[in-house]
Amino acid sequence: MGVVGTGYWGRNHVRTLSALRGEGVISGLVVCDVDAERAESMASEFDCEWCTDANDLKSLGVSAVTIATPTPQHASQAISLMEQGIDVLVEKPLAMNEKEANDVLTCADKTGRVLMVGHLFRYHAAVRKAAELIAEGVLGPVLHIETDRLSVREPRPDIGVIAALAIHDMDIMKDLMGDVDAIDIHCLALPSDNPEIEDHAIIEMKFPPHSGGNPNGVSAIVTVSWRSRVQGKVRKLRVIGRDASLSIDYLDHSGLWIHHHPGNAHGQQWGGFDAAPRDRIELPLGEPSLTAELRAFIHHVNGDNTEKPLASGEVGRNGVIMVSDALSSAGLE
Repeated sequence: MGVVGTGYWGRNHVRTLSALRGEGVISGLVVCDVDAERAESMASEFDCEWCTDANDLKSLGVSAVTIATPTPQHASQAISLMEQGIDVLVEKPLAMNEKEANDVLTCADKTGRVLMVGHLFRYHAAVRKAAELIAEGVLGPVLHIETDRLSVREPRPDIGVIAALAIHDMDIMKDLMGDVDAIDIHCLALPSDNPEIEDHAIIEMKFPPHSGGNPNGVSAIVTVSWRSRVQGKVRKLRVIGRDASLSIDYLDHSGLWIHHHPGNAHGQQWGGFDAAPRDRIELPLGEPSLTAELRAFIHHVNGDNTEKPLASGEVGRNGVIMVSDALSSAGLE
C-alpha cells in the first residue's frame, strides 16, 4: 500500500495502515510526499519506505494507494495512478467539479481499477445500524434528520466548510434514505476572513415523497462550522421518527441511543417535556471509520469483496454534485 500526501489526514492514513500491516492485512507500506524531509520523517516513525514522486510507487511494488493531497490534485493524481495499474482510494471531495469527477470514473471503467472515495462515515458502525433500523421501519416514518459537524480552525485556502465538512453529512443523509437523491438543496453560508471561503453553513435537504417511510418525504438539516467557539468539536446526528428517534455521536464507535415515543406519544411515561426514554444499542464490533474504510478497500483490492463498495466512485461523484448544488444555492458558485 502507498499513501500519497502526508499532511494531517494523510498521517492518519499512514498510522491506520501501519496498524493493519501489524495485523498482517497488508504486506508493506510506502509514504509519498513532495516534501522529502516530511516523507522521510514519517517513514522513519512508522518504519516504512518513502518517496517524493507518485510515479515511483509502482516500481516500489505498490499495488494500491490512498490519496490525501490537497483537493485540487485529487482527480489528476487518481487518473495518473489508475493508468499505471494501481487501485485507488482518493479522499473526498473526489474532484473540484462534476466534469473532473466524471473523468475519474471514466478512467476507472477504462482501466478496470478499484476506485473508492473517502466517504468514511458510510463505514461508521452506528451509521450502518441507523440505516438498518430506518429500512426496517423501527422508527416509524422518519420526520426529519439533523446533524452538527462543528470545530474551530482557520479556513482552508482551497475549499470551505461545505466541501470539507458538509459533504460528509449530505452523503450520510442520502445513505440513510436508502441512497435516494435529494430533490432540493438550499444553503445559507457565511464568509470567513477570505470572502471566497465559507467557514459556516446551514444546508437543508429535501428528500422525495415516501423516503424514510414518510409519505411527505424527509427534510434534513446540516450545520457545519469552523467557528464553534462555544461548543468546540461536535460530531452528532439525530434522526427523529414518529415512533422512535436515534442519537449518534460520530466520535463514539461502540454504539448509539434509541429514544422511544410510540405514535409520537408525549405523556410523562414518554418523557413529558423532556427527552423520551432511551436504550443503548451496543455495537461491540465497531471500529474507527477510517480503519473500517481502509480495511474494506483492501478487501476490494484483494478480490475478497466483489460487491460495489459502499463508498464507490459514483458515491464520490454524487458528493461533488451535492457540494456544487449547495454552493450554488449559497451564491458561491
